[in-house]
Amino acid sequence: MDLLSPSPAVSTTDTADTYTLSNAHLELVLALDGRLLRLVNRNMGHNYAGNAHLWRVYLQEDNELDIEIAPATFPTGLLPRLVCHASDRLTLTWPMIWRDGQPTDIEVEIDILLEEDEVRWGIQLSNRQSGVTLREVHFPLIGNMNMNHTPTLITSQLGGDRIPDLREKLVSKPKLYVTSDHLFSAFTLEYPHTTHLNAFTFTGEGEGLYFGCHRHPIEPTVHQFRHYPETAESASPGVEAGFVLFPHLAAGEDRWTCKDYVVSPYCGTWHVAARKYRAWADTWFRKPSPPVWLRRLNGWQRIILQHQYGIRHYRYEDLPQIHQDGARAGINTFLMFGWHRRGMDNNYPDYVTDPRLGTEEELRRGIEAFNREGGHVFLYANGRLIDTTSEYYQTIGRRISIKDVYGNEVRDAYKFQGAGNFSLTAARTFVMACPSSPEWFELLCGLVDKAIDWGCHSLFLDQMGVAEYPCCDTSHGHPPFWSGTMQQKADILRRLRDYMRKRDPKLALGIEWPADITAQHADYVHNAVGGESFIEWFRYIFPEVILTDREIRDDTNAEWLVNLSVVKGLRSDVEIYRCRKTIAEAPRYESWLMQVNTLRQKYAELLLEGRYVDTEGFVHSNATIIARAFRDSASKNDDGDLLIVATQRHADEQIAKFTVPGLTLKSWDGIVPRGNGGTKNALVESDSEGTEVSVTLPRNALVLLHFSKYLLR
Repeated sequence: MDLLSPSPAVSTTDTADTYTLSNAHLELVLALDGRLLRLVNRNMGHNYAGNAHLWRVYLQEDNELDIEIAPATFPTGLLPRLVCHASDRLTLTWPMIWRDGQPTDIEVEIDILLEEDEVRWGIQLSNRQSGVTLREVHFPLIGNMNMNHTPTLITSQLGGDRIPDLREKLVSKPKLYVTSDHLFSAFTLEYPHTTHLNAFTFTGEGEGLYFGCHRHPIEPTVHQFRHYPETAESASPGVEAGFVLFPHLAAGEDRWTCKDYVVSPYCGTWHVAARKYRAWADTWFRKPSPPVWLRRLNGWQRIILQHQYGIRHYRYEDLPQIHQDGARAGINTFLMFGWHRRGMDNNYPDYVTDPRLGTEEELRRGIEAFNREGGHVFLYANGRLIDTTSEYYQTIGRRISIKDVYGNEVRDAYKFQGAGNFSLTAARTFVMACPSSPEWFELLCGLVDKAIDWGCHSLFLDQMGVAEYPCCDTSHGHPPFWSGTMQQKADILRRLRDYMRKRDPKLALGIEWPADITAQHADYVHNAVGGESFIEWFRYIFPEVILTDREIRDDTNAEWLVNLSVVKGLRSDVEIYRCRKTIAEAPRYESWLMQVNTLRQKYAELLLEGRYVDTEGFVHSNATIIARAFRDSASKNDDGDLLIVATQRHADEQIAKFTVPGLTLKSWDGIVPRGNGGTKNALVESDSEGTEVSVTLPRNALVLLHFSKYLLR
C-alpha cells in the first residue's frame, strides 16, 4: 500500500513522524522525508546515523556537468511514497525530483531490506526529462555519522590502508584550486583503480560499520567521504560516507537499477567486515591455481636491463651473474624488465631484442643458465600501453586505443630521471589498448608463445590490475560510453591463462596491482606497496593470491622491512636502487634475506602455501610485537596446524606470551640480526604442556612458532 504516514505493517516508534525497520540484530529508523535517524546493532547500541538524507544525484545539461539534486532542497512537506513489505523491508519513492524549485520528470526509488546484521539497499532511477542526462548517483549515504568513538577507517586503497581519524583528515585537507571545497571537503577512492576491493569499513572497539558494493559484473565505483562546513541548521555536520556509481542515464531511458549495496553495523573486529566481502566474492571469485613450482617461490630480483632514459645496466650475457648474486640470498628468479629494443617504457608493444644488449641467442643462453640451476626468468611486457612512436601504434594501435567522450585518445606520459635532468623534458607518451580489441588479445597470446619459445617460466603483464578509462569509440563494437573495460581486462586474463595452460601447464601468468577482479585469473601479483601498508585487509580476504612486497631498495631498515613482508605472507620483490642493480649491492639485505629464505622453505607448507589468518587463532600479551598467523590450508574447521610469525623493533628486547586454543607448540625457529645491542638470541620457553609459550624477542628478530593439535598431552 502507498502511504504518506507510518504503515501498521512496519514496527514504528512512539512518534507519528518516523518509520522503523527491525529484526533480531538491527534497528533502522527513517523520518517521513527519508532521512536516516537511527542505524543500530542491537547487541552494541551505537547509533551511526545522523539525521541526513540517503541519496543525491547529479545531472548534465549541455556543458554543465554537475547539477546537484538532493532531497534536502525539495519543497517543505514534499514526502516520498512508502510501500511497506514487512517489518524488515520497505520502499520509498520520489515520483519526481525538484531542481531549483521546479519538478523534473526523474524518478528515484530506494529499497531497504534487513537481513541479519546487514542492511541491503537498492536504488532505481528513471529519466524522462528531456535535455538532461543523469550522470551519477550517490547512495547509500550515511551522513553526519556518529563518530564520537572515532573509529578507524580501513579503506581498500592499494590493498589496504588505515585512517585513524577521518574527520581530522577531511577538516585539515588543503583547499585546492580545481575542486569545489568551499562546499565540502572530500576524500575519494576509485574502484577498481588504486582501490582494489569494492568495500571499506569503520572499525572500533568490538564493533564496526561495513560498506560494500556487491555488484558483479563490476562497474567503476567511487568510495566517497565528505565533511560539510557548519551551517545555521547544523553546527556540527560531521562526516558523510557512501558510494558513487555512474548510470549515464540519458533522457527517455526508463530504468537503471542497482540492488547491490550492503551497510552493516557489526559486532567484532574488522575481520567480520572482511568475511562479509569474501562471502559475496565467493559467488564469482575463481581461486587461482598456480603451478606447483610457483607456490614455494621466495621471490625475485626485479632488474631493468636498459632503463627508460637509455642507460644500460646489464646485458643479456650478464644473466648468469644476476642469477649467482640472487642465489646467495635465496632468490633464484629474475623478473626481466627493459629487455627489449630501446628499453623500459619505450616502444611498447614492439617487443624485439635490442642489439645494444646483445643477440637473441645470447638472451636464450642467459635464460638457459637460470634453468640449469633450477632458476626462473619471468618475461616482462606491459598489458595495456602502446607507445605513440611505435610501429604498432601507426598500423593498429591508433585504431584500437581508448577514446574519451570527446573522441580524443586517452593518453599517459612517463618521466623517469637519470643522473641528469633532461629526461624530465622528454616524457614517453602512450595510449591504452581498448580491452575489447581482438587484435590486442592476439598480441598477448603472441607474447605467451615468445615466453615459451625462449624457455621462460612466466609471462608478466604490467599494469593489468589497474582500471581503464571508459571507452567511447563505438567502432570497437561496444556501447558509446563503455565502462566495462576493467571487467573485460579480467576476462582477457582468464582467456590468456587458459591459453597458457593448453600450451604449457607449468607456465605462470603474473600481473601488477592486486585488484580482486583480475587477481583471480593470475598466478601471482606484483604488489603496489610494501609490508608497511595495511595489506592485511586484502591478504585476509583473498589469502590464495600470491603477493609480493615492494620498495626495499637498499640496506636501509632491511631487516625490519623484510620481517614485515614475512609476517604478512608476502614474497620478496628485490629492486635494488629501483631495479638498477643486483642484491649484491646491498650486503646487509642479502645476508638477512638468505636467513629468512631458509626459514621460508623450512616452513613452506604453512608460510608459503598455507592460509593467511592474520591475528585469528591465537592470543599474545604484548601489543608492541607484530604477530600474524598462517593456517594449514587443508584444514576445513580452523583446527589444523598454525604457524605464528612475530617481530618487533620498539625496544632492545620484548617479551610476550602466546597461546593457541586447542594446539600445542611443536617447534620454533628464530633469527637475530648481527650487532643487535648485545642480545644474541631469541628465547622461546613453554610450560610443561606446551600450551603457553613465552617469547623473548630482540629488536628486529624474527621468530616462527609452529603449533599442532597432534602433540596435545
